[in-house]
Amino acid sequence: MLCACVLFAGCSAVRNGDEAYGTEVGGVFYVFADMDPSPSVNKSYIFVNEGDVYPGPGNSTHSYVTVIDTSTAQIIARVSVSPLPVHIYAVNPTREVWTHSDTDGTFDVIAIADVAVGNLTATSVPDLVREGGHGKLLLDTDLYPKSYATNVNEQWLNQLNLVERTRTASYDLSTIIPACTGTHSIVYSNISQHAYVECVDGGIFEWNTVNDTLVHYFANITGYLTASLGNDWILASNSETNLVTLLLPQANGVQAEVAYSVSVEGNPQHPVFYSNSSDFTTTSGLQAYTIFFSLADDTNIANLATGLDVTSASYMNAPGDCVYDNTTAITDESMGLTLASTGSTVQTPQCGACAPGFDPFDASAFNASLSGMRYVTLANIQSNASQGLLGNTTFIPAGAMVPSAAASTGANQCSFGELYRTGKRGGPFIAQPADIPTASVYFIDASSARGPEVYGSVNTSTSPSTISWVPLDVPELLTQVLGAA
Repeated sequence: MLCACVLFAGCSAVRNGDEAYGTEVGGVFYVFADMDPSPSVNKSYIFVNEGDVYPGPGNSTHSYVTVIDTSTAQIIARVSVSPLPVHIYAVNPTREVWTHSDTDGTFDVIAIADVAVGNLTATSVPDLVREGGHGKLLLDTDLYPKSYATNVNEQWLNQLNLVERTRTASYDLSTIIPACTGTHSIVYSNISQHAYVECVDGGIFEWNTVNDTLVHYFANITGYLTASLGNDWILASNSETNLVTLLLPQANGVQAEVAYSVSVEGNPQHPVFYSNSSDFTTTSGLQAYTIFFSLADDTNIANLATGLDVTSASYMNAPGDCVYDNTTAITDESMGLTLASTGSTVQTPQCGACAPGFDPFDASAFNASLSGMRYVTLANIQSNASQGLLGNTTFIPAGAMVPSAAASTGANQCSFGELYRTGKRGGPFIAQPADIPTASVYFIDASSARGPEVYGSVNTSTSPSTISWVPLDVPELLTQVLGAA
């Protein structure tokens, strides 16, 4: 793990945290490289899941959570946790950090008070797991101390008590929503008092947290779920179809309105909401949001060379896809499709992750100007909808990411692995990582009078991936390499 921090000066701010504190103006962006795990922040510390797995006693394995002191920007501790932790959450009311193991499927809990005394240990939540797998935890102050946990390999929705660290109920989705065999992203709206849950097979469902019943299953809406800052919008972002659906929460017990759809070309990732307002308590009117999408599309020149003009907006809809032999029977579940051939000649030998520039990496094989970030205003979405049109996004060139070859033995030949590119709001800025033209972080000024635009960029270590925001009074802009953990 390698980390750098970028400091932005602004008006007075309290050192508070990350997701819930993006409206704070002055602060620090922490950039983490070569890792997928998500940092989580409380008032004084950043807790970072390390992705490496280490051998333990017998046949056991474990990983570590690294702790950074935000007052000194120094790594001060590591604590052993269950193997392969990915998502991590600061539960500030209990002064705890919960981290989820993708191997065991359980949550390990770290008491923040133990950091100061130097006696860090992690305790697993008992009787939680039926199957190991990737999962998430739903946190919302209006729902606290109740919470819900998801797991991509379990056909259950688990209800938790964060104070007691216990599973209080489980709901068998095989009898409620048979088509939903596992769950992933989950968000909450205090307007409806409903949770919204993504199914791994496609579709999302709306869950009444007051009486724990199904409100509605949206079979035809798929994507990663995000709630707006005021809980007044739920977004489902489908990176495969480049379609984003906006749901409008209603009263408790009433299913959400499927309000709008937006086409966001370029493999849109998790959206970031921006609003000049810091008051998200009113439900009398909708916030004037601007929604930003980091793009993770492939900009390799060979994959774009399909007879289209690569500067054309339509190129993303018809990339140089691999052609596979779909007539070949797959007898082994661990074997994906192979490239199609005409006689002994492979039809698309340099497609996808087999294109030049991937291995070994060559930045000149990519066109960074074709990727970056897109944004759309809620006003634009609503205005276009009144004319029967989709919302129009605006493109900002802000570097590109390099997809990797699929690591799974069941993947198709030359196919890509998972690629995540997430933006992070800090005050008026939206920060996002880039590999091309160089490893760096781009900063979009969302408050510019000319409209959102690139404020600048800062070079980082190789493969920047995850960004956290820590509100903090700072004197100037600088970068600092902390080193490896």
